[in-house]
Amino acid sequence: MEKLKSNIIYKSVANFIQFIESLITSSGIYSLLTKEVTRKKDSFFENILYKIIDFLRMIFNKLRLNKVFEGSIFAKTEIFIGFAIILAPILPTMLDLVVVIGVIISFFLKIMLDEKFKFVYSPVNLFLNLFLIIYFISSLISYDINTSLNIGMLLLCFMLFYYVIINSIKAKTQIRVMIALFTAVGLLISCYGGYQYVFGGSFASSSFVDKELFEDITTRVSGTFDNPNVLGEYLLLIIPMCGAYFFSLEGFRKKLFSLVALGIVGVCLLLTYSRGCYLGVIIEATIFLLLINIRFILLFIAGAISLPFVLPKSIMNRFTSIGNTEDSSTSYRISIWKGAIAMIKDHWYRPIGQGTKAFNHIYPFYALNGVGAEHTHNLLLQIAVETSLFGLGAFLITIFRVFQSLLAGIKLTKDMEMKCFLIAFVSGLSGFMVQSVFDNTWYNNRIVLVFWIFIALAISLKNIARKEENIGKD
Repeated sequence: MEKLKSNIIYKSVANFIQFIESLITSSGIYSLLTKEVTRKKDSFFENILYKIIDFLRMIFNKLRLNKVFEGSIFAKTEIFIGFAIILAPILPTMLDLVVVIGVIISFFLKIMLDEKFKFVYSPVNLFLNLFLIIYFISSLISYDINTSLNIGMLLLCFMLFYYVIINSIKAKTQIRVMIALFTAVGLLISCYGGYQYVFGGSFASSSFVDKELFEDITTRVSGTFDNPNVLGEYLLLIIPMCGAYFFSLEGFRKKLFSLVALGIVGVCLLLTYSRGCYLGVIIEATIFLLLINIRFILLFIAGAISLPFVLPKSIMNRFTSIGNTEDSSTSYRISIWKGAIAMIKDHWYRPIGQGTKAFNHIYPFYALNGVGAEHTHNLLLQIAVETSLFGLGAFLITIFRVFQSLLAGIKLTKDMEMKCFLIAFVSGLSGFMVQSVFDNTWYNNRIVLVFWIFIALAISLKNIARKEENIGKD
């Protein structure tokens, strides 16, 4: 090792990387992205909300429900959150909704029983609240109110689950358990994906493949989601968690197990043959390694160069076909994007509403070459169509605030375990947003729930990291 460090090439590369790192950390963009946003007192609306809660608590206590539920397991919201995390990617949408409503009821009981309850502050909340309001209004003024209102209320429940989690998971042991459950169920679904690939038949799908361009692809795994692209989107959120375990755990066996888990989930993602997810995982791996240690970028480059020699031809063909307009999937998406952009130009201020019926009330007038579609195949375009540019703006600022909060946490914490998982959340969200350029990643309702669980766990971890650092200072 000493000989390597004295090598002139090694020293030159190390000095160059150190120079780049110093440029990044001293830049204004870095300062903006890692800025810690705080406040000193509750907002006006929170004070009103506390008065409403006090009134409801008074009724709750007069009915002696506080005596009935005191010490009850039904008020242990953390337990129910754990079950929801496990079941979210497995159960059908409506059963997931039942589970989420059950957790919300438990959270209500928790608030009623805790007279000192205070909502957890996050800089994410303000613009998320704005997005939720716009989202709800969009369903009320939709071109198909009945359908949009049903979908809107469903997804609003899933988004509100974010608030339940950040106000319930406040201890390091709790967030460890929740992240472990989130990762473990992802690993199990990846194993199921492998089962689908091996046994094929009714367990896997070949209907999502352009047979003329990809004759060597016979099966694309879909796990519990019935669509390989949706499974890929889900796994983009799981892969960084496995990486975080590898870098944060101590001991050969633990690191080996986390590496095997990473391999299983990674292989399952490859077997989805989702090109957008391939790009997403490359981006998230790059960001993960850069934030762990910028020197790892050399290892990443070496690995990327070796991929064409180790990956199966079918996967390389699929990846190199990105941008090939001869592929029916690519040309189809481009036509829809052009039509959606034309829609937004004419309806930038007027939400169309949620759902296929509302979308197809307007889209056929803008469809190119008569190309029909159920959605825009791009999350940002879809949000703009459904909620107007005002909704898209609120969503983008919300996502920016999430990144800003997590990066501030990475800069703040000295706990290596927390730092690794904060980095995992940043990279996972980055990969997911890359895939969102190529598909409407919220088309599957269960992914919407998983996405907001992911965001909530990320913000909870950041809040716990900040709390522990403040305790350390005291």
